Amino acid sequence: MQRKFKANTSLRASQVGGVTAAAKIMNFTKQAMEARIMNALKDDDEDLMVAIQESMFVFDNLVMSDDKSLQTLLRSVDTEDLVLALKGADEPLRDKLFSCMSSRAAANLQDEMEALGPVRLTEVQEAQKRIINVARRMSDEGSIVLAGRGGDDFV
Repeated sequence: MQRKFKANTSLRASQVGGVTAAAKIMNFTKQAMEARIMNALKDDDEDLMVAIQESMFVFDNLVMSDDKSLQTLLRSVDTEDLVLALKGADEPLRDKLFSCMSSRAAANLQDEMEALGPVRLTEVQEAQKRIINVARRMSDEGSIVLAGRGGDDFV
């Protein structure tokens, strides 16, 4: 790709896709390659690296993950963060996460969400980011598999 861009001056002058396109490409790279690219990018432009990383995995993408990975993740996140994060989640994601819990735990979580009342959107987004950061760390360690992350195929 680098040779193509160097050879084609009109292609260099146009914007190819931005942060969103870079995040989509990074979602399908293997973990080792992703780490190398992100480290190199961090050295050049840390703000750009953070923007790409935040666009790569959003809380709503968890709906595509397998139940076992979600169960492992749910055991590792703070309950207060989960309550806040689920306040802003759409119905399919909530249903998926509740299905990965015991019925008693799901009922308790729903009660806490109702008791919490209205919350600021920024608080919800912060809680979702904290959960995604835990998910990324666990994925890098190999304890969970995040859907859409690329990497190894399973059969």
